[in-house]
Amino acid sequence: MERSNTQTNNNRNVNFRFIIVSGISFFLGLQFSNLRALFQTDFNGGGLIYRDSTEYMTWAPDEVEQVERESNQISTQSNKRGRRNRKPPPRYHDSNYTKGNFEPLPWSLPKPSSTRYQTSEEFMSDYIALKRKHNIPLPWEQDEYKEDKVTLPRPIIGLNFPKSATLTMSEYFSCGGITSHHTATQDGRIGICMMENQFADKPPMEGCNNERTKKGDIKPIEVIFDIGVQGPPCYYASVHDGGLENIAKHYPEGTIMLVTRNATKWASSIAGWNGRILKQWADESCHFDGSMEGRGMEYWADQFYAAQGDISRRKVQYWVEFYQAHTQKIREFALNHLSLTYVEVELENDKMAEQLEHYTGVKQSCVQVCHPGPHWIRQHDTTSKCHPPGEEPPEIDSDNDDGTS
Repeated sequence: MERSNTQTNNNRNVNFRFIIVSGISFFLGLQFSNLRALFQTDFNGGGLIYRDSTEYMTWAPDEVEQVERESNQISTQSNKRGRRNRKPPPRYHDSNYTKGNFEPLPWSLPKPSSTRYQTSEEFMSDYIALKRKHNIPLPWEQDEYKEDKVTLPRPIIGLNFPKSATLTMSEYFSCGGITSHHTATQDGRIGICMMENQFADKPPMEGCNNERTKKGDIKPIEVIFDIGVQGPPCYYASVHDGGLENIAKHYPEGTIMLVTRNATKWASSIAGWNGRILKQWADESCHFDGSMEGRGMEYWADQFYAAQGDISRRKVQYWVEFYQAHTQKIREFALNHLSLTYVEVELENDKMAEQLEHYTGVKQSCVQVCHPGPHWIRQHDTTSKCHPPGEEPPEIDSDNDDGTS
């Protein structure tokens, strides 16, 4: 009897130990699962799995969101070990770069001249007069272009900064019947493609100049807008040294375009829309605050330091001058490279749509008010990112999205 009781007690002790060990193992398993899920999420943009990408992409243009999600799509067919399979990122992807392996590129913008303070109409009048003086034909007046969908030589490269109607212009040319891309192509970010091609002395759009249709057809991309990337890597062809020259070298008879805005409105708009971008532009990635060695950097560093505001996005006056200097640089480049076709219009000008139709041949009704990213569509409970002027839904937060993407 005593032996039987001892055996019963031993069995109870074993069962109790088994329950404790099982509970500890289960708890540790949950923690390991959570840790593994955490490490599987790459918040650098290159490895976001689909469910994690939703919040990360709330500000991003639709093209970036589509490229990111397609490149990181989880395979519906699990392999034998049950692991997720994701497509590799596209060729031109920022996951190839980090702050540690990418040094800021040299950049330059001019000090003020009279060209800076002209309206778009005034400058285009002077520009057209100079072309006529040198007997250089204007494409929109030539018979060879009148039968085309767009009366401009290709490629058409938009040099607008973000929040200066980049998406509006891309959609405008798509409405006109030619292939237009904004921010990215199926091969990745346009800015990274252009940067790497500049390093290799290749045409800016080589490797990212085609669109593959669902039927398998290959179509050339004729228009690109929002061509910069804030990094890392940071690259803007119209700001960084050699970018505009590489366009003129390889596309000497192509078209460069610029849509200007009131500089103060632009600076306030971009600071309210995505203040993070100005932090990257300033000291994190681009060093557009002048905090690097190089010709002209002391001037811009002094301007940045003197501007009111304790952080980059509050230094509105600095970014006003930066924006105006950017416009001046492009104008001066156009005057010195007359084989290129240059078109500039002003967003706040009531005649902008009329002027665009004159230069491009695309009807005025193709000019719409566009907003960046799918987040705006969800927020405003609509089905389209673009609307005819006056028909867009009421703004929920006008400080963060003023319809000038």
